[in-house]
Amino acid sequence: MRSPKPTSFARRFALALAMVLFSLGLVEEALRLLWLPRPPLGQLSYATADGQPVADLAAAAKLGFVVPVPPDQTPRPRYMFAAGKQFYLCYSDAERLRADWLDAAGRVPVRINAFHLRERESIGLEKPAGEQRIVCIGDSFTFCWGVPEERGWVRLLEERVRQDGRDVRTVNCGAAGAICVDEYEWGLRHRFGKFAPDVVLVTLCLNDLIPSSGLFVQGPSASTGFRTMDLALAVLGRDPLYLDPSVDWVGLLHNLPQEGAGQLYGPDKPYEAMWGRGVPQRSLLAMQAWCNEHNCKLGIILWPFLQGLGPTRHYPFASLHEQVSKFCKDNNLQFLDVLPALAGTPAEALWVSPADMHANPTAHKLALERILPFAQSLLSP
Repeated sequence: MRSPKPTSFARRFALALAMVLFSLGLVEEALRLLWLPRPPLGQLSYATADGQPVADLAAAAKLGFVVPVPPDQTPRPRYMFAAGKQFYLCYSDAERLRADWLDAAGRVPVRINAFHLRERESIGLEKPAGEQRIVCIGDSFTFCWGVPEERGWVRLLEERVRQDGRDVRTVNCGAAGAICVDEYEWGLRHRFGKFAPDVVLVTLCLNDLIPSSGLFVQGPSASTGFRTMDLALAVLGRDPLYLDPSVDWVGLLHNLPQEGAGQLYGPDKPYEAMWGRGVPQRSLLAMQAWCNEHNCKLGIILWPFLQGLGPTRHYPFASLHEQVSKFCKDNNLQFLDVLPALAGTPAEALWVSPADMHANPTAHKLALERILPFAQSLLSP
């Protein structure tokens, strides 16, 4: 009797491969139908002081929480917080975030004074005799978005300077209807300069200078086209904020045309306000001229994007820091780069939340150690 021929290795391998591919196909289809990527922790929303949710800017305007900046005080249409309003920045996943600066409900209170600033009502236009003032102008990093005002660098700066017995007050003019460098100039001339500053600190963030994806720059989509592979890469720790070190990202973004740039330009990042157009440079010089006319000192502070920071990581925007530093040096502008204070800390440890990459109290405290001596050097003895 003849025994049956054994199944060949090739046939068995082909059958196994077919089964694996079939199984992967089923997994892929299941993922496409069922898997929704989880949003990052700490999604931001808004609520009134009595807990009423506020959906967006349009809803905030209807409720009277934001009002237009007078058109003769801004180079482009812009809104500012309404005087005397109080509201909450609300973050989801409070229990998982474990952020000690949020209240039990995951909220940060914001109080706006009579001058549309996140500042105390006690600071008025009349400066008491003997008091020195540091007027701080900038965007959300100066506003101290996402953290209580007493834990942001502006208030911490005042506390530290006053420890030496000096009568100094800081005035927080951050995100008060001005979020681009030319808007800072208009704000200084028409509103912020009325506080009689002895020192003006203008804080720049890189999204003031180059088009961005908000508070960061994201390269081309890292999707492979297959949910199974995307999930595997996510598990293996692929960083969606990683930018190829071989690419000149600063040069690429400087030369990005106005048309076809997707969401990298927009109302908060207008094409005409970018460093590559020369507008920030002219505005800084104009602010220097204003300060000279009003017998006060100007200091320029530059914050990095909070990505690519930490040991062994590549920070792809160093050349822009060098450009700003050189411009300030060439034009006798006092300049401070915050990057060295933050470069050694992983970016994730500096965020308010993974969904809101504003500077958290750790970042503000680290930055303050460089800002403090810089500000002290500008104050009169």
